[in-house]
Amino acid sequence: MKYISNTLAALVISISFDIYAQEIVDETIDTQVSASSISQNAQIKIDGLDEQSKELYYEYKDTIAEYKSLKIYDDQLQEIINAQNDEIKSILNQIDSLDSTNKDILPFLKRMIDALREFVLLDVPFLKEQRLNKINELDSILLKANVTTAEKFRKVFEAYQSEYNFGNTIETYSGTMEIDNDQMAVRFFRLGRIGYYYASLDYKKTGYWDDFSKEWVHSRGKFSNELEAAIDIANRQAPPNFINLPIKPIDRTEL
Repeated sequence: MKYISNTLAALVISISFDIYAQEIVDETIDTQVSASSISQNAQIKIDGLDEQSKELYYEYKDTIAEYKSLKIYDDQLQEIINAQNDEIKSILNQIDSLDSTNKDILPFLKRMIDALREFVLLDVPFLKEQRLNKINELDSILLKANVTTAEKFRKVFEAYQSEYNFGNTIETYSGTMEIDNDQMAVRFFRLGRIGYYYASLDYKKTGYWDDFSKEWVHSRGKFSNELEAAIDIANRQAPPNFINLPIKPIDRTEL
């Protein structure tokens, strides 16, 4: 009986011990599972922080690159500003120097304008009124305070250039002139400065300017065919060709 009691006691102790041990094992497993879960959460947070740090790093690199670009651009702008400031100083110095030379330039330009006017008055009288009006405009420009000296010089130079070009071109235009005491519509033809002609609209009356006598010579249609061909060339209605017109006064006994 005593043996059975001891056996039961031992069995109870063993069962209690097993139960306690199982509880310890369960707690250990729960602890490990909990620790594993915490570790996973921590790893997730670490991964998140790593991504954020990478993003911050790349943003930092982009910011540095943008700063360098802006710095280069700013340096270039500063160089341009410095160059502009130097140019402004140079222009101001030139203006100051021009003030001292204007006293000589303006009278010189006036003499050039007067010489050009005299030339037009003595020249073959093509577009005479138009050419004289341009010269008179130069006189007005010369007196304007809001026009720079350089612009005044340019205008005078252009007028001289225009007159020079007349000697190297041909031209035709319409107008009127008095023929046999009647005003008639005519076509004028200019051959450089060496020939100046007219023809009535039906080409039955033609003539040329005699630069020696300073008057028109009426040829009664003598050069109508040649003059019509020349006018067609000037109007680009015919290809360039030899122009057969007199360039010196004709013996009037031939007319």
